[in-house]
Amino acid sequence: MRHAERFALNQWLWDYPDDASYDAVLQMVRGGDEGVTVWEPLDRSSGHEVANVIEDTKMTVERMLDDLLYGVRLSDKTEEESREEGAME
Repeated sequence: MRHAERFALNQWLWDYPDDASYDAVLQMVRGGDEGVTVWEPLDRSSGHEVANVIEDTKMTVERMLDDLLYGVRLSDKTEEESREEGAME
């Protein structure tokens, strides 16, 4: 399971099978499986609504991580260019 998937599940679920895949857990949520316990704020939401919230959270985290990695790569490139300019002087 990817980091963003595990983060999203942990944000909205109290309990779920650790050995299940992300997609399997979402199927369990959608089907109202008793092996999955939803956090209280979403307790009265349908399984499909909870799965959508989990998916939205996962996508947000993935975008955030992509932006963070892009920023690190850009910073590394800028540092490298600065060192090259300093060596030329």
